[in-house]
Amino acid sequence: MRIYEGAGQADTHESLLREDAAYVWHPWAPNRISTSTVIAVDGAGSYITDAKGDRYLDAKASGMNATLGYGNQKIVNAITAQLEKLMTYDMVEGGNAPAVKLACAIAQVTAPGLTRTFFCNSGSEGIETALKVSRRYHKLLNDPQRTLIVSLKNCYHGTTLAASTCATSSAGDEQGLLPAGFVLAPGPDWEVVRREGPDASQSGVEALEGFFAEHGKNISAFIVEPVQGIGGYIVPDNYLRAARQLCTRYGAHLILDEVLTGFGRTGKMFAYEYAHITPDILITSKGLTAGYMSLAAVTTHDTIFDVFEREKEMSGFSHGHTHSGHASACAAGLAVLDILQNDGVLTRVHQLSTVLREAVSACAETATVRDVRCRGLLMAVEFDSVQRAVAIKKNLQDNKILIRRSGRNIIFAPPLNIDLVDIEYLAAQFLNAVSAVSTQ
Repeated sequence: MRIYEGAGQADTHESLLREDAAYVWHPWAPNRISTSTVIAVDGAGSYITDAKGDRYLDAKASGMNATLGYGNQKIVNAITAQLEKLMTYDMVEGGNAPAVKLACAIAQVTAPGLTRTFFCNSGSEGIETALKVSRRYHKLLNDPQRTLIVSLKNCYHGTTLAASTCATSSAGDEQGLLPAGFVLAPGPDWEVVRREGPDASQSGVEALEGFFAEHGKNISAFIVEPVQGIGGYIVPDNYLRAARQLCTRYGAHLILDEVLTGFGRTGKMFAYEYAHITPDILITSKGLTAGYMSLAAVTTHDTIFDVFEREKEMSGFSHGHTHSGHASACAAGLAVLDILQNDGVLTRVHQLSTVLREAVSACAETATVRDVRCRGLLMAVEFDSVQRAVAIKKNLQDNKILIRRSGRNIIFAPPLNIDLVDIEYLAAQFLNAVSAVSTQ
């Protein structure tokens, strides 16, 4: 039996596809493998190379998590050094230095008061942890009627049970698979936001106030993405400010899901900075390690942590994972934070965002384009149909550019340190694709 030691000459694109079809269960589908599937074997900067030897500009940064590109030597060196020294150590009965240092570093870059971090492995686990913290917090304070978890329509918070229920509400659970106590709040009208802009729009605020007036005493937490991963819809700053005020008034937790937007994606360290608010619980993951290791962080106030500390006789917070605070993953996180703070990445994101937005906005008047939304290096172009977006994606992939499609939206989320020439090339090829597909 041949033991796999990495893709080599013997592993052709065709043989890898055959083995994939025979043995791999892909996320999000029974199987999406086809002859056009990209099987990546190498990466450098903003590019990946597939098993056929074709080189692609990765304008989606893998799963929107390769925020500092491929082969970043500072991060690779940090992981390698930690692996050679101590790959990890249990956080249940002990600790490890990188986890301690990373929790401290996160406290330095988050809003004042967000000083306590619980580490887990993925964004979905981070969501589960935050929801569990919120509900148990209210129970420990003898406020057990606060069980409602409130989220927005069209949101995405992950695929574990509670995380996926946030996106659908338990009302749609005909098969009894999902937990109860999850509801959808009135959100912004995206057409109104498109006209008024996310900086000024008041859309959804009045309806949200009415929702809290009716349900506030039963709400445990309101969870929201500052920019929705599905469709790239930017939640208006005024809506987020209203959510902050209402959660404070009614005693609920404001949970911000910044799994996608955290650590520089929008041009600020965290997207909540645009609205000048502070969440009660912040969830980050993708940009935390730039995709080099699996890690997520749930960061909250000591006022929440202290409730669990006082109630140790009631089990405190019995929750965790074998790899919580994995030392090598935390070493990657420390390297990422060093790069973000000292290499001018955020300033460059703003510059590149301006170039991308101005170039791509040239298609805004095209009849097939409904909207262009951009915050930092996270851009969505909404078309008139899903079929149109599918055709755009295929055109770009045929021209060796990888993007993400979400319904009728084309999503750009390239590495934050992508070269200017690649941003210009991406925009030009996209406009060519729009022109070609719009005439079909």
